[in-house]
Amino acid sequence: MDDPNSALPSDPTVDESYTRGSRPVQPRTRSGSRTSGNDKDPQKSATNRKETAGNETRTSASSSVSTKERPARARTTTSRSASADDNGTELTPRPLSDDRWYRHKLARRIAGVTACLSLTAFISYGVLSTSYGQVIDTILMEGMMRSARQYAGFSTLITGLVSVPVLVGIGVLVAIVAAARRRATLAGRALGAVVGANVTTQILKDYVLTRPSLGVTTGVVNSLPSGHATVAVTLSLALIVVAPQWFRGPSAWIGWAWTSLMSVSVMMEGWHRPSDAITAALIAGAWALALSPIERRPRHGIKVQRIMVWVCMTLVIIAIVATIAAMWGFSMSAAAPGSGYGFEYFLEIRPWRSRVLGVAAIAWVSAICGLIIHEVDRLAGE
Repeated sequence: MDDPNSALPSDPTVDESYTRGSRPVQPRTRSGSRTSGNDKDPQKSATNRKETAGNETRTSASSSVSTKERPARARTTTSRSASADDNGTELTPRPLSDDRWYRHKLARRIAGVTACLSLTAFISYGVLSTSYGQVIDTILMEGMMRSARQYAGFSTLITGLVSVPVLVGIGVLVAIVAAARRRATLAGRALGAVVGANVTTQILKDYVLTRPSLGVTTGVVNSLPSGHATVAVTLSLALIVVAPQWFRGPSAWIGWAWTSLMSVSVMMEGWHRPSDAITAALIAGAWALALSPIERRPRHGIKVQRIMVWVCMTLVIIAIVATIAAMWGFSMSAAAPGSGYGFEYFLEIRPWRSRVLGVAAIAWVSAICGLIIHEVDRLAGE
C-alpha cells in the first residue's frame, strides 16, 4: 500500500519531466500530512500570510501610482527644461525678433512698403512731369474709352457702387467679421488702413500733385491718384486682413475682381488714366502692408494663391507687349490738340490700336492690383 505521506508524482521534486517547459508549482499538501517547520505555529503562519498579502498590495499600489505619476513627471521635466538650463538657471523668453520666420516676414513687409512708395513716386513723376509719360498714360485711357463704348452702361453701374452707404456697409461688415473672431485690434488695423489710404489719396490729388501742360495732351487736369480705385482696393484688403482662414483665399480673389473692375470702369468713363488707378492701388498696398499683423497661421488654398501670382505676371507680359505693339510707329507730332484727348486722329487711322491699347490698360491695372492683394494675403500666413 502506498505511503499517504509520500510526494505525489506531480511534485517536481520527484520527477522534473512533468514540469519541463512549464511554470513550477508548489507541492500540494495532503490531509493528515506532516507540516513543515514554518507551519508548526499557526499564529506565525497567519501573520506571514498577512504580511505577504500586504506587501503584494503595497507593491501593486506603488506600481499603479508610479504609472499614473509618470506623465506628470515627464511634463514637469519638459516644463523645467523649457524655463531653465542644465544648471537650474531661469531662462528669459526669446525675443520675437530672434525668430527667423518673423524676421523674414518683417523684412518682406518693409520691402513691400518701400516698393509701393518708390513706385508711386516714380510713376507720379513719369506720367505728370514728362512728355512721353503724359502721352502714354493718356493714349491708353483714350484707347480704352474708344474700344469699350458698348459697355458704357456696365461701367456706370460699377462706378456707382462707390458711395457713402456702400462704404459704411462694408466697414460694418469688416467690424462684424473681426468681432466674430474676437479680434478687435485686427478690425482697428484694417479700418485704419482704409482711412489712411483714402486720406492720403485726397491730399496728394488736391494739394500736392499737379499736372503741368506740356502741349502734348488736351486733358491737363490732375486726377492722380484715383479715389474710386483707392476705395475699392482698401476695402478689399481690409476684408482680406480680417477674414478667417477658410475665407481668406476666396476673399482675395473676390477683392481682386472687384478692384480690377473698378479700375477699368473709371478708365472707360474717362475719369482716370491707368496711372491713377495703379498709384491708388500702390498707396492702399503700402498702408495695408504697414498695418497688417504678422501672424503664424496656415494659409488657405496656397496653390490657388500661387496661380494668382502667375496670372498677374502673365498680365504684365501682355501689358508690355500690347503697349509696345500699339505705340509702334508713334510720333509725338501725332497729337492734335482739340481732338478728344489729343490722339483721336492717330487712333482712327488704325482702329485696331484702340483695342490693343484697351487690352494693355486692363492688363496693367489688373496685374498691379493682383500682386498687391497677394502680398497682403501672404503676409499673414505660413
